[in-house]
Amino acid sequence: MKLKRSTIGFFIVVGLTIVGIVAVVISGKKKKVVEKKKIEQIAVPVVVDVVRLGDIEDVIELYGYIEPEAEVNVISKVTGKLIKNVVEEGDEVRKNQVIAYVNQDIPGVRFKHYPVESPINGVVAKLLFDPGAMVSPQFPIATVISIDKVRVKTSVIEKDYAKLKLGEVARVYNDAYPDKWFNGRLIKISPVLDQLAHTAEIEIEIDNPEHLLRPGMFVRIELVVGRHQNVPVVSKNCVLKRLGKDIVFVVENNIAHKKEVKLGYYDLYKYEILEGLKPADLVVAEQQAILQDGTKVSIIKNLAKPTRIEKEEGEK
Repeated sequence: MKLKRSTIGFFIVVGLTIVGIVAVVISGKKKKVVEKKKIEQIAVPVVVDVVRLGDIEDVIELYGYIEPEAEVNVISKVTGKLIKNVVEEGDEVRKNQVIAYVNQDIPGVRFKHYPVESPINGVVAKLLFDPGAMVSPQFPIATVISIDKVRVKTSVIEKDYAKLKLGEVARVYNDAYPDKWFNGRLIKISPVLDQLAHTAEIEIEIDNPEHLLRPGMFVRIELVVGRHQNVPVVSKNCVLKRLGKDIVFVVENNIAHKKEVKLGYYDLYKYEILEGLKPADLVVAEQQAILQDGTKVSIIKNLAKPTRIEKEEGEK
């Protein structure tokens, strides 16, 4: 049976169309492969740091307010009129130093002015009455605080409770003195924990011979509960948390390799590495979020090496 010319032409057009579509699909796939290879060849710029051997402390960061070592109310043992305050608020006083005089108020009887003395060495925190006021043993006329040593009461969470030992060292910081810290020590640990907050109250004593720390000041505390020496450490910003695991990206031959690590002690700036890294490993410190295992990278800065400007400033 002979086909009509129009039918033959139809089949030719359909065939050419199918061939064209197949060619376009194959060309598109090749183009995607080429583009993918080009993307894979683009190196991600990264900043790296080096795993080094160093000392690290296990530090618990806490906050609290300064309290005096002792605070006493000064009273007059006699009833009468306050004649004179011989000290001012903020003055330092010695034990048995006179801070005020009271005139006993008994009609027809004359007494010497009764001296009111400080019972401790310290600083006058408050004068509670003005001259001329009536005073009695029931009402204090002044408050004296001892601040040669000061204290901070604060709390630790339950998971850190087992790390606590009396005498552990504390470094205390206050914004009024940004370039220094004050030495303290742990002197009291509560034997019980709060059932709702799951915290335990502790008390830290701080040497304060210059009286720089004053009651009411807000302080930040680094309580040192352990110390390891000459161990592998890495900057905190090198470690990521992915799917519950601690990972880093190690650079070898300009390729970033994802590695899981096991962490030990940590402080405010670095981690101790127990497993997964060794000293001198190059670890990505910035741009890790966009990396995958096997990503090509370009190191634009090594934090372990000083820049030219830093070198020049160091030589001055």
